[in-house]
Amino acid sequence: MHHRTAQGPRQSEPSQSTPTDQRQGTNRSFPDPWSETIDLTSTSLSHSLQTEHEHIYRVASEDTELDEADTVLWDPEDNLGNEENVVITYHLVDSEDVTQSPEVNAVLNQELCLPSADGLTTLDEQSIHEEVVVTTRQDREITFDLHSNSSSHLSPSSSSSNLGNPQTSQRASICRIKVVEDLLAVFMDSSILNLTLKMDFVNEKAVDDAGVSREVYAAFWEQFLEQCEGEMERVPRLRPDFGEAEWQAVGRIWVKGFTDHGVMPVRLSVAFMFACIHGIDSVDADVLMASFFNDLSPIERSAVEKALQGTREEGDDEDLLDLFTRMGSHFLPSTEGMKAAIETMAHKATLQEPKYIIDCFSIPMSHVFPKLFDKQSVLSLYDSKKATGKRVSQLLETTNVMLSQREQATFNHLQRYVKNAEQTKAEKFLRFCTGSSVICVDKIMIHFNAETGLNRRPVAHTCGATLEVPTTYSSFPEFRTEFDNILASNYLDMDII
Repeated sequence: MHHRTAQGPRQSEPSQSTPTDQRQGTNRSFPDPWSETIDLTSTSLSHSLQTEHEHIYRVASEDTELDEADTVLWDPEDNLGNEENVVITYHLVDSEDVTQSPEVNAVLNQELCLPSADGLTTLDEQSIHEEVVVTTRQDREITFDLHSNSSSHLSPSSSSSNLGNPQTSQRASICRIKVVEDLLAVFMDSSILNLTLKMDFVNEKAVDDAGVSREVYAAFWEQFLEQCEGEMERVPRLRPDFGEAEWQAVGRIWVKGFTDHGVMPVRLSVAFMFACIHGIDSVDADVLMASFFNDLSPIERSAVEKALQGTREEGDDEDLLDLFTRMGSHFLPSTEGMKAAIETMAHKATLQEPKYIIDCFSIPMSHVFPKLFDKQSVLSLYDSKKATGKRVSQLLETTNVMLSQREQATFNHLQRYVKNAEQTKAEKFLRFCTGSSVICVDKIMIHFNAETGLNRRPVAHTCGATLEVPTTYSSFPEFRTEFDNILASNYLDMDII
């Protein structure tokens, strides 16, 4: 068993301690989303304040309307803490979805104007940052967290508000065995493209500092492309369980993975993706035929190439007839019309049949148009992302400048192993180290250890793209055998050790 460790800062649970405030004698009115006013009044000022402290006021109502005369008095004896926050929590029971309330949306665009009292500096004279968390439950709760020394407009700090703020974050737990279904559910909402998305796998210990997200996207595309047509390149086909919303969600997954982490499926047809970004009419014959050849099996590809070159043999006719029959034609064209017929077949298979999917993808793909604005930019992206043994070996770097004899020998084994790997093995090695089967990091850092026996195994930390390698291998064949067994096992469980 080996471990793939995603390193990153651990997420601590929010503190349950109650903040305090030593300011007294302030009288503030807060604009309420339901056009009601709540006055927060204290009775006296205990002393001059050097820094901002926190008040906590909690107003509970049994119905959905608030009386303008309702006033909550703060008890100056209730010293709760010294945090620099003012938190106001409303508990409302209402059948309407508060996230859709126009009054809530209106108040988010208002500035707080809080008057001063007893010479105390007013909050509107300072920068105020309000973070809004809106959770929709039967008993709905809206929390406004007012931090001093920041912006003066309400901005969402939780994904549950879904207001499209790029600083808003959302967490998602994905089950590895049904990653397609789970990730599609997350991306059904178009606002996900504007959120900071952190993910984890169910029942796997990991902290997402890019490595876990890369692994989720890689696992998604691996399973999704299994349901697509083609060999070296794949073209999506219409499915009875996928409608417009699902296909647009798939497009958002492509965009989010690429823009956030540089992850993209290089096996997805180049011509298909170019049509999604620039339109079908922008796909020229060179791109179309190159993608079509990669869609075919080696036998079919050989027969088509010979037919185009005019060197067709007798045994090739049967393979060509099988291909044309699968594409909807039941006879072979003449030698003069072969090229036009093959180009028509390529256009039909790569662009015409998935036209509905292309239209769905084109909506989220507009977000990447500035980066992929022409044919060359798309082709260069595909080329730079493909993992070959030579390219991956060039990413390897040691953390120590000076290596011992054993460390140098082990590093030589590793470079030799990766450099001579075919593309499939290079992709597996890259995914083991980084979480992604395409190149999305600048380097892979190599650490060494002296583990022996059952403890001897390579350990990858995907978030930092680092690999710990034992220096106790006696020969390259021993090194190669152990690495081959690990990569062939396809065991990619996340585990913090």
